[in-house]
Parts: sequence; structure tokens; C-alpha cells
Amino acid sequence: MTALEIVSAVIGAFNQLGVPYMLVGSFSSNFYGRPRSTKDADFVVEIEHQTLSALTALLGSDFELDSQMTFETITGTMRYRLHHKAAVFMVELFELSTDPHDQMRFSRRIKTPFASHDAFVPTAEDVVITKLRWSKHGQRAKDIEDVQNVLNVQSGKLDLPYIRHWCDLHATRDLFERLLQAVPA
Repeated sequence: MTALEIVSAVIGAFNQLGVPYMLVGSFSSNFYGRPRSTKDADFVVEIEHQTLSALTALLGSDFELDSQMTFETITGTMRYRLHHKAAVFMVELFELSTDPHDQMRFSRRIKTPFASHDAFVPTAEDVVITKLRWSKHGQRAKDIEDVQNVLNVQSGKLDLPYIRHWCDLHATRDLFERLLQAVPA
């Protein structure tokens, strides 16, 4: 299975089970910016433990869920890891946190076609805000590159006051303004 097929299978299972989710990380920045390769797919989910069993049963024996939930240091949230046994590709399921921006971006998610399904993704603005936050103030080059690509492709379409509001709260405003200034006119 390809990475796209794996992500599509997980989205299909979420949709079938009625699991509230959104596809985040590089897949969401690829949606709004310039695509780049990735070794994993990230989802934010509202999922019960018993639903995890139903998810793995629906996905079939090619998928394996790590039984232990772990803490992810960059996002500060709990996550499950789902592996496709034949592929070197991981799916990370991050629990929706109580963080105000996580709650806001989840409430603002949009439905869009993805492969053979409809999928939920964050808005372009929320991708920018989150990637800046995860970048650890510019230390994670891939996140900064993702933000720059989204800003370039979405130039003139973004709600800049909304982004600035959250960047002020996350202390990433200076970095955002520097990246915004680099967007071609």
C-alpha cells in the first residue's frame, strides 16, 4: 500500500465509524501549499478507547495499533500510533486537547475531497498557526518551509488578523511577519 492508500483507508474507517477527526501535519500543509514527501500522517481525533478496537478491526489485519498511548512533546498531546505492517509508514492519532487553539481549529475544520473520500482538514490559517507553534520558534526547518509554502500559495486569501491573533498568543508573531514579508508580491 502507498502512503496515500493508507491515509485514505484510515479516513474511510473514521468516516464509517463516525469518528470526529481532521488530517493535520504535512498532509494538511501539502493541501494548501506545495506538496512534499512525508513518513507519516497525523490526525487529531476525538476517539474513545473502544472505538480504537473497532477502527483496527475495520482496517483489517494489515494494520496494527500500538497498545500504549504516548505523550508527544512537540504538540504536548497524547497519541496513538497505527502502523501498516507491510509499509514503512506510520499514522499518528493525536487526541484533541483542551488547548484553546486546538479546540478552535477543530471547530473550524472543513470537509474536502481526498482520494476516494471526503476528509476533514484544518483551514489554511490554522495550518499556518499550528506549524509556527510546532516550529519551536523557527528551529524545525520543515515546519517553517511548510508555512512559507502555504503563505506563498494562499497569498491574498488568508485571514491575517485571525493568524496574527493566535501568533500573538503563541509568541510566534515576529516569525510569522518575517515569513509573510518574504511572500512574493
